[in-house]
Formats: sequence, structure tokens, C-alpha cells
Amino acid sequence: MIQRIQTLYLTIALLFLSMMFVFPYAIFIDQQTINYLFDFSGVYALENGNKILGVLPLQILIVTVPVITLITIFLFKKRVLQMRLCVFNMLLMVGILILAGYYIFYEKKALSAQVYYKVTLLFPLIAIVFTWLAFRNIIKDELLVRSADRIR
Repeated sequence: MIQRIQTLYLTIALLFLSMMFVFPYAIFIDQQTINYLFDFSGVYALENGNKILGVLPLQILIVTVPVITLITIFLFKKRVLQMRLCVFNMLLMVGILILAGYYIFYEKKALSAQVYYKVTLLFPLIAIVFTWLAFRNIIKDELLVRSADRIR
């Protein structure tokens, strides 16, 4: 039953997580007014495109989480596994937030720059909320199926 409400919640979470590939996370402006951009590919100077910092662990997480979300959508017949993947995915999203915060803090110190955060940093948090809503509805479905099995 792919037309359940938790499928909609997981799809919305997938859309928010997929937008993290496109939009920047933060902009750094140092004292010489050189702009640096922090996005999926790392931190690089805007004027010449030189890469300052590679963010491979963050990239791995940002690729892994939408893939797990997509897999979770299609595991609608295995609700227990779907619940476990939702919880695991929420933990990975928290990891994205922590790792992105670490990289921003690290680069702010290294460049001695001001940080301007973008709304994209909230996307994992929004995805956590929608994944939690999906998790809650998957539990309701599982309890409903178990109660129906008891009646038979």
C-alpha cells in the first residue's frame, strides 16, 4: 500500500534532503571581503573557485540519507524494517546537522570570517520531523495489523 500517509511524509523528507545537493549551506565573508561558499562540494572561494575544504564525510551522509529514505518508501510490506530504517535515518540526519555545524565552526575560525547561514541547513531538521511523522504512522499501521490478527 504505497498510498499511505507515511509515504507522503517520507517523500516530502526525500524532497528536502534532495535539495541539499543544489543549494548552499552558508556563506563566509572574511576581512578582505572575499566570499567563500559552503555547499555540497565543500568550501571554496567564489571569485576564483579554489577549493578551501573538502567535506567528504558530509557528502557521504548527504548521499546516503536520501537513498535510505527512498528504500524506506518501498518497504511498505515490511513495517518493522521500515520503522528501524526511519530511526536509523533520523540519526544520520542528526549526524548531518552536527557535521555541517562542525565544518562551519572550523572554517569560521580558520578564515576568521563572518558566517551567513542559509535556510538549507534547516532541511535535515525538517526531514527529521517528517520522518518522525512517518515513523509514528507506521507504528499505528503495525498496531492495527496486530490487533486484526488477534481478532482472527
